[in-house]
Amino acid sequence: MDYIYDTYTHYHRSHSEIDLSSHDENVRSMKVASMERSIREIMQGLCIPASIPWHLINEVYVPINCKGSFHWVLAVIVLKERYIRVYSSLKDWSFLDAYKKKMDQHVFDVHIIDGIIQQSSDTLDCGLFVAAYTEFLSDRHQILSSKFDPKKQRTRYTSLLWDYGVNKACTGYVSDNQDPPRPKRTFIRSEDTEMIDVEP
Repeated sequence: MDYIYDTYTHYHRSHSEIDLSSHDENVRSMKVASMERSIREIMQGLCIPASIPWHLINEVYVPINCKGSFHWVLAVIVLKERYIRVYSSLKDWSFLDAYKKKMDQHVFDVHIIDGIIQQSSDTLDCGLFVAAYTEFLSDRHQILSSKFDPKKQRTRYTSLLWDYGVNKACTGYVSDNQDPPRPKRTFIRSEDTEMIDVEP
């Protein structure tokens, strides 16, 4: 609900000293309701905002694959302050020193974020960490260096994807592209299927 409240305060700053007519209030509340609906649809994955004016966007989340290595980082571009925050799950990233030498060549300031959850150097599971960084930041939570269990998070994401797939199959979802429609799938739970509850 923080997104809806933030949208309301951003687009409908009500001042108690101003007495608005009911028509003006109605127009403003309709504008706020429209923005709330748009944000809700974006959050639910019902639409991709391709034509939002740039002055209305605060941050852009970009997953970046580091060429030559099996590593992904999350870059958060903060447009209004003109800087980029880089979240990497590997501390011993060899390209970091090479990049720091080139930092004065960019229009945006680049901040490498320290003190966040890190993966062990023997794993190549950086996608899990990029997804977790994105989730924490979009929910406006602090990324902690402790209290993060990769196994639980992986199980949680797996169950979310499974649930999404089951819901998609049960509702007969069909994409908007030009492919011929597939027959509607049905999901039947077998008797030996075990249900697992995963806490976030």
